[in-house]
Amino acid sequence: MLHLRRARAFVLFLAIVAAFLGFDAGRAPAKDPSGQSEDKLDSSDEPWSSVAETARDVARYAVDTSRTVGSAISEAAIVLRRETGRARAAANRARETIDEATDQRSRPEAAASREATPGGVRRAQAEASFARGNALLEGRKYREARDRFAEAIALNPGHDRARAMLAWSQYFLGDFRGAVGTFKTALARQPTWEGLSNGLGWSRLRVGRYQLAVDAFRDALERNPDYGDAWNGLGSALFERGDYEAALAPLERALEGYRRLPNPEPPEVTTLRGKIAWSLYYGERYREALAMFIRASLSAPTSQPIQAGIGWCYLQLGQQADARAAFQRAEKLGPNDEIVREGLRRASL
Repeated sequence: MLHLRRARAFVLFLAIVAAFLGFDAGRAPAKDPSGQSEDKLDSSDEPWSSVAETARDVARYAVDTSRTVGSAISEAAIVLRRETGRARAAANRARETIDEATDQRSRPEAAASREATPGGVRRAQAEASFARGNALLEGRKYREARDRFAEAIALNPGHDRARAMLAWSQYFLGDFRGAVGTFKTALARQPTWEGLSNGLGWSRLRVGRYQLAVDAFRDALERNPDYGDAWNGLGSALFERGDYEAALAPLERALEGYRRLPNPEPPEVTTLRGKIAWSLYYGERYREALAMFIRASLSAPTSQPIQAGIGWCYLQLGQQADARAAFQRAEKLGPNDEIVREGLRRASL
């Protein structure tokens, strides 16, 4: 930074010198009052030509130097942002890893089971519990399903499908920390099952461990590059982390995958469009963001965040009346939202 300050000071000095010399050179007339041309000027005016040339040289050098310094400052800012992002990511990963380790120590299922292989009767009972758990899970009876899967594992500790379904049951019950531990245990036994990495990613995402969630989703995608839900998870984790530019590609990849599914569109599509629109907005791509918000509003006309997004896009595009109308719609959907009130205030100026 010291070098940058010195460079700026040097450029300022050169500009002042150039301005001073240029001013003095400008005082030498191109013609004398009698109308004589430059080649007939008095010999006392000849030095001004060299002074003017020197002024031009200094000015050119000042401009070139300014451009070089500006480029260096810009590159330094890019490097600083990149390194700051890496340091933040490393710090977040360390903090999240400590949190996760603390959770695992408090849960006995965090370690992979090494119990002996059960007999035929216990295996049959485990399969029956597993089948019952699947039926309950499909019926969205998550608590009962969790109990049946836990029962299947108790009867047969090597039943990894039951362990995977137990983790998803915990996830749907909102026990995300428990799901993290169970997914990790299952992954320790079956490291090639990309669905386990995907589940681990979503569980981490729900407890705010965005960096570790990104790691898990990327692991799932390494094993299955066409895993749409993992693309959604990766983009969502990056979005929640505030890395909007990086979030765009995986979110768009996930949206494209969902759009290829038979109608009707799953509810994830509207959520994805909203995240893509906000990512575009934060990237100052306001017209693209507006188009995506409007598309999302067709399937979610009562979504306050989407109407607010439409308002902010219109505001950035200078369309005050349209912005005001969008914020008024958003206010009716959620009258206590401070961001909407601020948007409405700005649109009414």
